[in-house]
This record gives sequence, structure tokens and C-alpha cells, in this order.
Amino acid sequence: MRSLILRFAGFTGAPIISALAPFIILPVVSRVVGEAGWGNFSAGQSIGVLGMVAILFGWGVLGPVRVARAESDRERTMILRESLRSRLLLTAIVVPVLAVVTWFVCTDSYRMESVAVAVAMSLGGLTPAWFCIGEGNPKGVMLYDALPKLAASLIALPIIAISGQVIWYPILLVVCTLPAFALHAWSTVRTHAHPDHHPQPVRSVLRNLVPTAAIDATGNAYGSTAIPIATVGLSSADASAFASADRVYRIGTLAVVAVGNAFQAWVLQNGAPDARTRQRVALSTHAVLGVVGGAGIALLGPWATSIVFGAQVAAQPGPSALYAMAFVCISLATPMIRNLLIPAGRFRVVLLATISAAVVGITVMLAGASLGSANIIALGVGLSELTALLVLAPPAMAEFRRIPPAPGS
Repeated sequence: MRSLILRFAGFTGAPIISALAPFIILPVVSRVVGEAGWGNFSAGQSIGVLGMVAILFGWGVLGPVRVARAESDRERTMILRESLRSRLLLTAIVVPVLAVVTWFVCTDSYRMESVAVAVAMSLGGLTPAWFCIGEGNPKGVMLYDALPKLAASLIALPIIAISGQVIWYPILLVVCTLPAFALHAWSTVRTHAHPDHHPQPVRSVLRNLVPTAAIDATGNAYGSTAIPIATVGLSSADASAFASADRVYRIGTLAVVAVGNAFQAWVLQNGAPDARTRQRVALSTHAVLGVVGGAGIALLGPWATSIVFGAQVAAQPGPSALYAMAFVCISLATPMIRNLLIPAGRFRVVLLATISAAVVGITVMLAGASLGSANIIALGVGLSELTALLVLAPPAMAEFRRIPPAPGS
């Protein structure tokens, strides 16, 4: 129990710092760009998240499971080397494409800054956080992922406040994070590499990752397209208010990631005699988090965003309540995917859930954009996560029942 508490504290601390980093800088950015540019800048961030997912290409889903189940440091190093080769290749392809996409999605107001932040955030796909999660190493997540992001925000804050040039945030984000990612790769490979071990060809690595990459890409297709859709379909003022509601939700999901990270290596530990109990603890914790967090988004979202981002771009009650529904669903679904279905090889079930969610969610979002309704676009977000949960729950609970109870229970 003491080990679990320490692990939980470590993995929670890193995402909290990651959450604080944008909260430090985004209130300044929102006031500099105003309601005309806030929607564009937020769209750039969302497109950057899609680019990050494309560069990760499934490593964020399957990688922690492989690392957690690896039997030696050398095996873990081989996994990291395979991921680096594939992600660097994808970076060269993805970054130019998303830069062009962002340019055409955004309007003239702060267009170049929006492209820059999309590129900077996409490079987050080179993060070693997933590797550290699989190792059960919260210090690594803190050192190589959370602290560089915090440093970028702290340095950019006075520069943007004085100069009014928001381009400094994506520039500093790249300057602070890429060296940290490179340092982790160099130190890990140098320490545990073995001359007789050679990584798989990149083509084979990517082919093996296709199922989880499809899951990740489909999930983010409905998870990160709401703001770009709102930017195209709503007025600048409405799109900016919608972006604030989405921002609160995205920050909230960091708590879901934190709890998932804290539990994953512990729940999936090889040979654990109380595996069913560990799964139950993770599921229950996520359920409580979903209810508490959802209530916070619905009740406090409009008030909090008016203070943090400014009254002119504050979230509206309707989208906030619908994002709260999405938060409850994603919190419940996360341990089902990460701890039950993916480790059991149920990739088709997870892909079916994400495809179903994407079809439902994007259809409703596009309908909302055509009607100029922020509430309907937010409803699309909520319905997408609800659809995924309804598809995932039955097979996940079936896998849970297959886990043998602890001896003597």
C-alpha cells in the first residue's frame, strides 16, 4: 500500500505540473489575442494534439504495456530504440502536413502563431513519458516531460506579457522539451544498449502498431476536432467561448491520465496474486474521479474560465454541462481500455468503440457547426464518449470476471 501511495503521488504530481503549465501561460495568451484570435490559437493546439498522436502512432497505448511486461532493462531499451526510429520518421512526415492544415483552418487573426503552436505541440509525440509510465518511474515523467513544459511557460510568461508576441510560447516549448526528450533517449540507450541486439525494421514496427495507432487516431479524431469544427462553424466570439469550455475539459482529463498512469504498472504487474483487487481499486477510483470532476466542470467551468481566460471568452453553461458528461464517461472508460482490454489483446473491441464514437460524435459536431450551435457541438463531444463507454463496458467486465480471485478470498 505504501508503494502504491508513493507511486500515485509521483504520477499525479507530474500531470498536475503539466496542467499548471498551460494555466500559467494561457490566461496571458487569451488576453493578448482576444476573442478574435483565441479560437484560432486553441484550434492550433487541438491540431497539434492530433499531430502528436500521429507521431506517437500507438506507442502511448501499447508502449506502457510492453515496457511494464518487459523482463529486463535491455528489453526495455530495445523497445525505446524501436519507438525512436519510427517516431522520428513520422515526425518528418507529419509536421509539414499539419502546418498546412492549420494554416487553412484558421482565419487571419494570429494565423502564424496558431501554426507555430500546432507544430510545437505535435513534437510532444517524441516524449518519453509513456516509457517512464511503463517502468513505473514517476521521476522520469516529471524530469523529462512535466518540468520542461513548466519551464517553457514560466519563461514565456513575462516575455509575452511585455512584448505582446505569443509566438514566444511555441518557440520556448520546443526549446525546452526537445533537449529533455533527447537526453532521456541518449541516457537510456547508452546505459542499457547491447551490441548483439538490433531493433526491428521501422516498417515492421509500424505494421505491428497499426491496431493501437488506429485506436488512438480514431479516438482523437472525435476528441480533438471539436475546436477546429467550432472555429469553422461559429462566430469568433462563440468559438472562443467554446474553446474555453474545451480547455477546462482537456485540463481535467490530465487528472484522468494521472490516475491511469499511477495504476497501470501496479495493476499489470506480472504475477500479482491480487490482480482482481487491483483492477477493482483502479475502476472505483476512476468512477469517483469522473463524478467529482464532471460536477466541477459543469458547476465551476463558466466562473473559472471568466477569471482565468477573461470574461470576453468565458465558457457558457450549456457546453460546460455537456463536457461534464464527456468527462464522466472518459474517466470510466480509461481503466477499461488500459488495464483490461488492451492487455488482453482486445484491439478490435477498442477500435470498434472508437470508430462508433467518432461516427456519432463527428456527425453531431458537424450538424452543430452547420446550425451555428455551440451546444450541439459540445453534445457531439459528450455523445462520442458515452458511445465509447457503452461499447467498451460489456467486454471489459467480461475480462474482469476472467481474472482469478486472490488465493484464500
